[in-house]
Amino acid sequence: MQLGFVIDHSRCIGCHACTVACKSENQVPLGSFRTWVKYTEAGEFPSVRRSFAVLRCNQCSDPPCVTICPVNALEKRPDGIVDIDSRICIGCKACMQGCPYDALYLNEDHGTVEKCHFCAHRVEKGLAPACAVVCPTEAIIPGDFHDPQSLVSQLREDHDLTARKSEAETGPNVLYRDVAPAGIDPQATQTGGSFIWSDRRSNLHPDVELARSMETRAEARTVYDVDHKPAWGGKITGYLLTKSLSAGAFLAGCAVLPPHSAASAMSPYGMLAVPALALAFLALTMVLLVADLKRPDRFYLILIRPNPRSWLVRGTWILTAYGLLLALWTWLLVRGHPIQGALGHTLITATWVAGALSAGYTGWLFGQARGRVMWMRRFLWLHLIIQALVAGSAGLLLLLPALGDGQTAEIELTPLLMVSLALHLVVTLLEGRLAPKGREAEYRQAMAILHRGPMAGAHWFAGVGAGILVPLLLLRVLQSLCQAL
Repeated sequence: MQLGFVIDHSRCIGCHACTVACKSENQVPLGSFRTWVKYTEAGEFPSVRRSFAVLRCNQCSDPPCVTICPVNALEKRPDGIVDIDSRICIGCKACMQGCPYDALYLNEDHGTVEKCHFCAHRVEKGLAPACAVVCPTEAIIPGDFHDPQSLVSQLREDHDLTARKSEAETGPNVLYRDVAPAGIDPQATQTGGSFIWSDRRSNLHPDVELARSMETRAEARTVYDVDHKPAWGGKITGYLLTKSLSAGAFLAGCAVLPPHSAASAMSPYGMLAVPALALAFLALTMVLLVADLKRPDRFYLILIRPNPRSWLVRGTWILTAYGLLLALWTWLLVRGHPIQGALGHTLITATWVAGALSAGYTGWLFGQARGRVMWMRRFLWLHLIIQALVAGSAGLLLLLPALGDGQTAEIELTPLLMVSLALHLVVTLLEGRLAPKGREAEYRQAMAILHRGPMAGAHWFAGVGAGILVPLLLLRVLQSLCQAL
C-alpha cells in the first residue's frame, strides 16, 4: 500500500483552502506550513499568465528524512505514510536538511520537527485528509498508488503526470497534472524582491537572490511562496571547526608521537600535548553538538535507540571511539608507560584511523542531506580530512614551541602543513567539478553564485586566502621564534 496524492492543476484556483484546513486540523504554528500554495507568473503585461502549485511532503518511497534521523523518530508506515513521533524527536533538524522538498518545519514551542502525515488520524478512521475534503474544485485527490483500481492509479495511467525533484531519487508519491514547470522546479523560475501581497522575507541577501535569478535566466517569476528558515547555523559551523582541530591534532601529531623516531627528541610535555589538545577540542565538539539540539534532554536516545543508517549515529560512535583512544593515549603518557613495538604501532594506527573518520564522516552525513545539493559534493569527506591536517599541523606548530619543542615541530610538521595546504587549494579549485550524480544543474547554479556572485569575495578569502595565508603566517612566526631561541 502506498498512499499519495494526485494534484490536478487544471482545476486548482489557488484559494489556499487546503493550507487553512491543514493548519486548523493539525494545529500548525503561525509561520509554519505542512501544505502551501506557490504562485508563479510568466509573460509580460498585458499577456501574463499566473499559475499555482500546491506543495507538501511527498510521502517518498525512499524517504531521506527517515534515513538520516538518528533516533528513528521518522518512519515509513505500512500504508506508505511517512510519519514522525514527536515524543522521540530530539530536534537535531537533520531531517529538514535531508528533505529535498522543504516539507519539514521546527515547532519552536515543542522543540520538535513536524510535517504532513497525510492526516493519519483521519485515514485510520476511513476519512480523507482535511486538505482534500475542503478543496472546492476537488483538485487534491488522495489514494493508494499500489491499488490499480484507485482513482490516483487510473490518473497516473491515463495522464502524463509529473513529480517534484525526481532527480533526488526519493520516489515521490505526490504527482501533478497540468502543473506549470516553474511551480515545481526552482531552476525554472527567478525570484523578485517582493510578493504580490507583501515584501519577501528572505534569509538570503538581496544580491544573492539577484545573482540566483541571473544564473537561472528563467522567464517565469515566483510571486508568492512561504518562508523556510535555515536549520543549522553557528553551532554547526563551530562543530566543524573544533572537530577539525581535534582530528587534525592527532593526525598531524603522529609525526612527533611514539613509536616514530622523532619521539626521542620530544619532551614529555610536548608528547602529552598532542592527545590532550585533541581530547579538549573533541569535548568541545560534543558540547556544541548537544547544545544545537532543540531537545538536548533527549540526547541519550541516540545511544539507546540509534538508527544505524544515519551518519549522525555513526558519527557519534566514531567520536566516542576516538575519544576513548585519546584518553588511553593521555593515560599512558601521564603514567610514563612506553608506547613501543607492536602495541605502539597498533595503538597509533587505530587512533589515526579513528581521527581520520572523525574528520571525514561529516562528508557522508552531508551526502544524506538531499535537500542541500552543495553539501552533497563528491569527495567532501576527503576535503574535510585535508582541512583537519591543515588545522592540526598549524595548531601544533603554534602550541609546541611554548613547550620547548619548537625545533622538532618545525622539522616534522612543516612539510605536512605545506602538502596539506597545497591539497586544500587543489580541491577548492576543483569543487565546481564535483557535482553529485543527477543533481548537476542545481549544483552548477549554486557554485556559480558562490564563485562569482556576491558571496565570492568571502568564499575565496576564507577558503583560499585565510585558509592558506594564516597557516603560512603561523609557520613564519614559528620559524622566527625558533631562530630567536
